[in-house]
Amino acid sequence: MQLRLTRHQLNELELMRAGAYGTSLRYLIPAGDTHIATLLVDDVVVPSTFELLDTEATPIARVDVTDSLTTGRGTWIAGDVTMLREPATAAFAEIRPRASLEMLDHATLAVGNDVADRDDALILVDHGDTEALSRAVATARRTDRDVRVLPRPAAAHIVTDDVDALLTHLAEVMFASTVTTRRRAGRARGTGIVVLLSGLSGSGKSTIARQLTRRLRAESHQRVTLLDGDEVRAMLSSGLGFSRADRELNVRRIGWVAAQLAAHGGIAVCAPIAPYATMRAEMRAMAEEHGRFVLVHVATPIEVCEARDRKGLYAKARAGEIKEFTGISDPYEAPHDADIVVGEGDEGVDDAAERILHAILGTAEASYVI
Repeated sequence: MQLRLTRHQLNELELMRAGAYGTSLRYLIPAGDTHIATLLVDDVVVPSTFELLDTEATPIARVDVTDSLTTGRGTWIAGDVTMLREPATAAFAEIRPRASLEMLDHATLAVGNDVADRDDALILVDHGDTEALSRAVATARRTDRDVRVLPRPAAAHIVTDDVDALLTHLAEVMFASTVTTRRRAGRARGTGIVVLLSGLSGSGKSTIARQLTRRLRAESHQRVTLLDGDEVRAMLSSGLGFSRADRELNVRRIGWVAAQLAAHGGIAVCAPIAPYATMRAEMRAMAEEHGRFVLVHVATPIEVCEARDRKGLYAKARAGEIKEFTGISDPYEAPHDADIVVGEGDEGVDDAAERILHAILGTAEASYVI
């Protein structure tokens, strides 16, 4: 039998080897004590010996089973652990639990990895998201604080509400004599930005987005990518129709690509219609996993959009030739959470791009002129 460990189970094995659960390398069956290393498997019948694999299916340890207990959740394993080879080095190995690491007098355990402005040493938690952890560590180090990283174990025997207490205990065993636990949720986001320009067909989204992209490339040091609605449909969403489900999938794909660009520190400018609040909220959630999200409502009135209609789409929609056309036979849910509204009145493209640029970069005055 071989068992591929999850990221959190690998963390638990790491803590065990560092002495967080005592001097023995051993899994125990839960019996009231929460401060133990446990292993829960799906199999009912467990062999006397089996191997533990890392996430790349490489054998790293052997478990010699001494006892087991089958419950409705699976089978708990008790047994001694023998390491077969060193696991791959985890991120920030130099500040993770190890016997030679100097103990601190006091530290703050940030369970949610929020890096507040404080002077004391900080313990961040490795929840399995390497990118998020890297951003949090980098942010904390900029304040010249002593930073440690605590692996979050699987702790399958503990209910969610008690995990923070276990983390506090582990932090005191491995890192500091006294630990203050801060449970406020948060994460250190990157510098990436996703800008979504949403508006009716013919509102000028694409024109403003192109001008904004030029301005950002001149004013910002970040890599800027334009994901325009028509181009994305041709390259990324070819084959999709214009039903609600297809339009939601189109925006979801744009949102995913934009979030990946933001994850690597770039700026993604997106200009789909994005008529539904739910799809914009989903796009915001994906973006804010990695950085900022700026929602721009291009609020050009429908009569102006219809007068500009070079493709004749509005006329076809009113004649019933195009079904589910936004603004005519299908609703456009105007965003109430827009960060900036442009396109109203006689505002031109340059002025709209200028205001969006200011909202993104916070520059009082731009120096680039097209």
